[in-house]
Amino acid sequence: MEQNRNDGPAVRTIGKDGQLHVVPYTVPEKPSAAKLVADKLHVPYQEGGDNGALTAEQAGAVGGHLGGPMVAKLVALARQELANGHVERLLQTQKATPPSR
Repeated sequence: MEQNRNDGPAVRTIGKDGQLHVVPYTVPEKPSAAKLVADKLHVPYQEGGDNGALTAEQAGAVGGHLGGPMVAKLVALARQELANGHVERLLQTQKATPPSR
C-alpha cells in the first residue's frame, strides 16, 4: 500500500481504460446483524433509516432471531444457578439440623 495525495492509504489498480491508477483504499462497511437477518427473512429493513413502516410481526421476526438464542442461554443459566442454590440451601439446612435419634 502507498500514500495518495491526501495522505491516506492508496492502492494501485488497473482502470477500465487499461491504465494503472492510484486510488484511495477503502474498506466496505459491514452490514449490521439486524440487516443480515432482515435480508434473510425478506423484511424491508433500512440500516440507519426509518423503519417505522415495519409491521410488529416483521420487527419481532428480526428481533427474535437476534435476541432469541441469547435469552434462551440466559434462562438456562438462571435455572442452573437456581438449582445450584437450592441444593446448597438443602445441604446447609441438613448441617444445621441436629440428627434425630
